[in-house]
Amino acid sequence: MSIPSPSVPGGTEPPAHGGAGPGPGLPREMLAYLWRAAPLSHIKLFALVLLLLPFNYASLELPRLIVNGVTDAISGKVPRFLEFDLAVPDALGGAVFWNFGGFEVSGFELLIGLAAVLLALQLIQQHISRLIEMAKARLGERILVGLRQKLFDIIQRLRPEAPMKSKALEVGNMMRFEVGPISPFAGMAFAQPAKSAGLIGSATLLIFTQNAALGGCAIGILALNYLLLGIQRRDNAHKLKVYQREAVALGKRIMSGIDRLPLVHGFATSPFERGEVDNRLAIVSEASLNMKRQTATDRVLNLLMSDVPTLVFYAVGGWLALSGAINIGQLVAVVAAYSQIPEPLKDIIDWDEKRLVAQVRYDFARYYLETREVWPEGVQDVPAGPAPAFDGSVRAADLGIADATGGAVMEGVSFEIAPGTAVALKGPDAGGKHAVAKVCGRAISLYTGAVRLGGHDLAAMPEALYGRHVAYAGGEPIVINGTLRENLVCAVRRRPWHASGRAIDLSGVALAGLDLESLGLPDAAALDRHVLAALSLGGLGDLVVRLGLERRLDPERDPALTERLVTLRAVVTDAVARRQAETGRVLMEPFRFAAFNRWMTLAENILFATPVNDGRGAASLLCDPGLAPLLEKVGLADDLRRFGLAALRILTDLAGGPEDLPGIDTKGLIRAEEMRAAGLLATRADEIFSAEERMLLVRIAGRYCEPRHRFGLVDEGWQERALSARAQLAHLRAVSGIALARYQPDAYCQALTVRDNLLFGRIAADRAGAAAVVDEIVRGCLAQEGLIGQVERLSLDVTVGEGGLPLAAAERGKLTLARCLVADPTILVIDDALVPLAPSEQSQLLEAVLARRTGRTTLVVLDAGEPLHLFSAVIVMTHGQIERIDVPGAGEAPLEAARA
Repeated sequence: MSIPSPSVPGGTEPPAHGGAGPGPGLPREMLAYLWRAAPLSHIKLFALVLLLLPFNYASLELPRLIVNGVTDAISGKVPRFLEFDLAVPDALGGAVFWNFGGFEVSGFELLIGLAAVLLALQLIQQHISRLIEMAKARLGERILVGLRQKLFDIIQRLRPEAPMKSKALEVGNMMRFEVGPISPFAGMAFAQPAKSAGLIGSATLLIFTQNAALGGCAIGILALNYLLLGIQRRDNAHKLKVYQREAVALGKRIMSGIDRLPLVHGFATSPFERGEVDNRLAIVSEASLNMKRQTATDRVLNLLMSDVPTLVFYAVGGWLALSGAINIGQLVAVVAAYSQIPEPLKDIIDWDEKRLVAQVRYDFARYYLETREVWPEGVQDVPAGPAPAFDGSVRAADLGIADATGGAVMEGVSFEIAPGTAVALKGPDAGGKHAVAKVCGRAISLYTGAVRLGGHDLAAMPEALYGRHVAYAGGEPIVINGTLRENLVCAVRRRPWHASGRAIDLSGVALAGLDLESLGLPDAAALDRHVLAALSLGGLGDLVVRLGLERRLDPERDPALTERLVTLRAVVTDAVARRQAETGRVLMEPFRFAAFNRWMTLAENILFATPVNDGRGAASLLCDPGLAPLLEKVGLADDLRRFGLAALRILTDLAGGPEDLPGIDTKGLIRAEEMRAAGLLATRADEIFSAEERMLLVRIAGRYCEPRHRFGLVDEGWQERALSARAQLAHLRAVSGIALARYQPDAYCQALTVRDNLLFGRIAADRAGAAAVVDEIVRGCLAQEGLIGQVERLSLDVTVGEGGLPLAAAERGKLTLARCLVADPTILVIDDALVPLAPSEQSQLLEAVLARRTGRTTLVVLDAGEPLHLFSAVIVMTHGQIERIDVPGAGEAPLEAARA
């Protein structure tokens, strides 16, 4: 450990790190982004559209040929099949470039042939249109996936200074919902207007070739439609933006309200919260109504633009036919051609509507993608080539940190830590020690000066290098809603997902993405041993054993282990008996068929079994239709109902009345969904109950356990009745199809925990410390028989819940440290992870960790009580400055003297 110096050798004085943006932003216009995302795909779509147009034009021409051919045949002229020419319209001179005379056929043959050609043209157009639609869909999904990947990349690169929870929720909602409308538009962004314009153009061209006046009329109508379309869409974009802005503001306000719920309940501010949200809801509703009004207006205008011109063409075209300017075939062709214009015109209108919607969504996405609260783009890329050297040193030069208001938290701090040393940071909480640890742990990314870890600039260090060599145990534990194993191995899940998109499951461990090579581990079993060692070193050895003992095993899935546990049962029970004899304390009550077990419920004592894979429990089986007749036969049905009623009345008296029953701890006698019915039942003076009420009373009786509830209801007489019923029901193996796991001294009981199977009994929980003593005995027996590792491994598949709520605060802190130990970092930074622990436990844990990490760099933030002899040096910080350096065993040295 070198003495702090005013500068790092060879260092520079960079500006505040983290000010750079996330990288190149998106183009302002969505169409520019869509073209850049996949230009070749758009070109392919253009080619398909161009291929479609000749077939479309030919299909519009065929009705004229059919009508004229039939008329010619009626007038005596010989029809010709496939007669056509390439010529300029008569209005432009009528020059013929190429003429094909066709074949002489009869009128009927001409009709059938042209109809067949028309059908073929329609089928070809349908096929090309299908190809266009599929290409559009693929392109849209491809672009949407790319945009969502960019948005998720923002979440991955959020800086610790960003409002991470709200930002992640906003971007997550953006990924799921807001950018969705971009997908159907992305594929049609260029191809759809080209296709619609081509179809309109081919129809207009055909009209113009039939008659110049009608062609001019068509062009004029289209120009009028274009003008009306511009007027129609003028206000739509603004209204949509207003709606989007207010909807996003409403979502943010609701998320903020969820975060402050404890304050709402604590200070009764719900009226204000509801009023503010109601006001925002009214604003959003009004914006939505404005959009719906505009939509209704658009529909009327679209109807006028599509239907009125058709009537004009019928009138003008009919008059021209009557005057002899055009023949009937040309009139049919003109009317048929114009009938094709409204549909592509409507497609252009729809395209414009979707463009406005997609542009608004795109603008919001671009806002998030250009946020300044993320790490620079590329920081999470894995560098090519061999991994660079990382020596484990920590150096800071003129390190400075400002708070949110711009005030200096720390300024001008410089120090150097040699590789492989353990150094402590000490001083007041606001003195700067936590700030130094957070900078090294990347929990603070905005700072001035320079920090180098392992010889690399921290500000520019790729995450792949940092995550492999540095680990930070902070004071805000992150517990994944998954198993204990998943919470630990996430520290080494650094590789991309398996190419097939499926995890490779081996021995219960999802190995996809795990970097086993960096840890020197060959397989899943070795990984489990490594994880268990980290848990033990992190102070969670007792928790691991406890969770393993609380697991339930299926003998068919683990026959070897369950058989060994049954074999070990005699050893465990003998050890517990010896301890009871030595101390004179009752630690447990064994399961004996001929004896009543006080720590089993009344239902378990009657059945001497537990249902398998049925969450209702043994008490619910007592009122099952398949068991009720047997209880009547052995004379227990009425007794159980009276027992349950007595227990219910005692509970009601303890509560102070039926209405107060939900406010007391019933210790499992009455479940929440039964509370209302139980309260009504407790007020009844008579004992004439319905079937449902009788079943409730039996369930209450079946859940009763004398040492737990202490109502004095189970006397010697009840014990004898329960044992008598047990003997008569011993033949039962199932009730209404529900299998029973019976308590047998020579077999493993699937419905019991591993602990209860080893003890073949229940711990006397009314004896203080009995559970801890019994677990100590069980652990010793397992270790002696070489089974402790297998039981510990069972704990890795236990789900720890969202946020780790089943765990104590100290256990969550230890879990954070254990996760860091699994990563086996070159530099370990321990900040506030161990704050919930008692000082003595902190000291023991740090001593064990530092002893294991000999030769590796460890930086620990200390409070007042830890032993300092574990560290090579102690940096004492006050008021954002280094006050002095303490070297254990060498006394103190003021900073100035140390520098000299």
